[in-house]
Amino acid sequence: MKQNEQKRLAPFVDFLSDLVAELNTLASEGWVVLVEGPRDAIALKGLGYRGSLITISTVTRSTAQALKKATGVIIMTDMDREGRQLAARYARKLSHDGLQISLIQRKRLLVASGGVFRHVENLSRFADQLT
Repeated sequence: MKQNEQKRLAPFVDFLSDLVAELNTLASEGWVVLVEGPRDAIALKGLGYRGSLITISTVTRSTAQALKKATGVIIMTDMDREGRQLAARYARKLSHDGLQISLIQRKRLLVASGGVFRHVENLSRFADQLT
């Protein structure tokens, strides 16, 4: 990343660092992060997330049973139309199953990125600046 771009994105990198720290704290309290696919999971892990992650592509009945042991689920789907639809669908389903749901982190990510980063997997470009 060029120096001018690094300077311009520094506040966003700081936000990401704080977000990952928050996600790790929540994970230590039993929360699980739900992302769309494996590249999103790889990106979050690359940013330093150390907690439990599940992908929508791997959600099955057995996963749903395992989720019942979780304190709650943080939904971190993409910020595009499909991601919004998936977030709404899984928020309804998982809350109906009795789980606490958090969409706050996803919303804060959207605001902090100014709508520039619409896909969680694209956050992997910041991994070298956070680890």
